[in-house]
Amino acid sequence: MNRASADRYANFKELSQNETEGVDYSVFARTAGKGLLVMSPHGGGIEPGISEIVRAFADRASVYLFEGIKPRGNKDLHVTSACFDDPLAVKMAADHQYVLAFHGYFDPSHCHTLVGGTDRKRAAIFVNALRRHGFSAELQERGARFSGTSPESINNRCKTGLSVQFEISTAQRKAMFGRFSLKGRDGSQNGVFHQYIKAVKEGAAAAYG
Repeated sequence: MNRASADRYANFKELSQNETEGVDYSVFARTAGKGLLVMSPHGGGIEPGISEIVRAFADRASVYLFEGIKPRGNKDLHVTSACFDDPLAVKMAADHQYVLAFHGYFDPSHCHTLVGGTDRKRAAIFVNALRRHGFSAELQERGARFSGTSPESINNRCKTGLSVQFEISTAQRKAMFGRFSLKGRDGSQNGVFHQYIKAVKEGAAAAYG
């Protein structure tokens, strides 16, 4: 596996040898059955707003979340999903039937969500759920930049190989919070956030039962 061109570290092992857990990054993990794992390797300050979205599912699914917690420079902790190999994340993915992954992409102007992954049928369910709740969303074509279909991706290393991947624009994530700073986001979730989570949970109920 080759690192993404913009990534400082080639994989989790290299990252963990140069950064300190509890100071530079943290890992939140919770197991609830072996059905659905909700995860992101890009929480905290890496892709702002993703942590709060993932944690909103801790009441009903297993969760894995890698978070950048530095005062600044959290982008240095970005390891692309195809190279993210934290042993805990790999094991949790392998132990579960399905993965629902959340990521953020840079677009400060448009509130939009790109939904991809290898599980095309369930991805379409999520797109429809978001649209019903008034959110702009589209299904990513296979081979598109954010399609999430690489077999090496941590998202796709579950038992079935079936994943759904959300890529949420900067503008959409920012619209969910009263404060968008690393320390200010938690507790500032607004009505947009709660409506978005409601839409995704409705999609998850329809997709996974």
